[in-house]
Amino acid sequence: MQRGAPMATLISADLRGRLVIQPRCYQFSHADNLYDLNWVLVMARLVSPGAPGRVVKTRLATWELLGMAAHLEQLATGQRALWQPRFFDSGLHLWLRRANDRADLFHVTVLLSPITGPPPHDVLEFWRGDRMTHPDGFEGLRFMCRRSALAVFAEELRIIMSAYPTRPLRQVG
Repeated sequence: MQRGAPMATLISADLRGRLVIQPRCYQFSHADNLYDLNWVLVMARLVSPGAPGRVVKTRLATWELLGMAAHLEQLATGQRALWQPRFFDSGLHLWLRRANDRADLFHVTVLLSPITGPPPHDVLEFWRGDRMTHPDGFEGLRFMCRRSALAVFAEELRIIMSAYPTRPLRQVG
C-alpha cells in the first residue's frame, strides 16, 4: 500500500488486528453503464501479529463503499443496521455481528480474495484460530472491535470517498 495515500483502517479492540482499505482510482475513465463508470479500484490488507498480510487488489462500486460506511455508522451509534455489506463483484467479504456479552463489542470476520465473486467452499478448512491463509491467495481474519472503531472506520471511508463521487451516466450523441 502506498504510504501517505488516504486509507481507512478498522482496528481490533486489542489493537492487534487491522483491516486496511485504500481506494486508489476509478477503474475506467469512460463507460457506457453505471457499474463500469463507478468501479473504484481498492487495495485491501489484513494485518495481525506475525502476519503483515499481502495486499489484495479488488474493486467496489462507489455506492458500495458509501453503503458500507453507512452500515458501520448505524452499528456504531447503536441503531439497527438496515443493510449488511454484500458486494456485487468484489474480493472483499465482510461480516459483523454484535457480541452477546457486551453491547459495545462486535465480532468481525473479513475475507479478502484475489478474485471477485463468492469464496470457494473449501475456504473454511483453512482457518487456523483467528487467521486464515488459503493457497489460492485468500486471506481471512477474525477479531473483536469496539463501536468507536466502527465509527472511525466509517468516517475515514466517507472522507476518502468524497474524492470518488458516484458518476452519472451521460447521454452520448
